[in-house]
Amino acid sequence: IDNVQQISNLCQTYSIPHLINNAYGLQSTKIIHEIEQAKRSNGRIDYIVQSTDKNFLVPVGGSIVLTYDAKLFDALSHAYP
Repeated sequence: IDNVQQISNLCQTYSIPHLINNAYGLQSTKIIHEIEQAKRSNGRIDYIVQSTDKNFLVPVGGSIVLTYDAKLFDALSHAYP
């Protein structure tokens, strides 16, 4: 498991966008805990992407994109009508 907190802190310090590939993460409480801790420590997390076929067994595939930032949410939602 990547050290999400250290990575998010580096991204915050150096203004680097941070996208977490959480394809299997919804099934792992440890990974979810790492993401929550990183956010609580004011680390930078722009988007979290989760796989529907891996997490919800949806056979056609798909994804869920999460963000804590309303502006990023608006920007992404306008990109996908």
